[in-house]
Amino acid sequence: IFPPEQINQTQSALFVKKLLAVAVSNIAYIRAIFPEHAFGDRSLEDLSLKILRADSTCGGATTVVKWMKGCFDAIDKKYVSQF
Repeated sequence: IFPPEQINQTQSALFVKKLLAVAVSNIAYIRAIFPEHAFGDRSLEDLSLKILRADSTCGGATTVVKWMKGCFDAIDKKYVSQF
């Protein structure tokens, strides 16, 4: 799941975006913030994950997905360079 120690900037950005999507989606799923149909099943290596769906009929879930896509855009444009 975790990238090797030697990664380039593109790989690092992709890892951060995946980590953000997994974290937000799993917190929302575990806390039952959105209905079950707002999530899709995805697997990452040997892990089975519930990820928020962009095409959900749940308005709140699609809003959160839009926010995450905005974060992805900020990462791609390097607005977020370090913590």
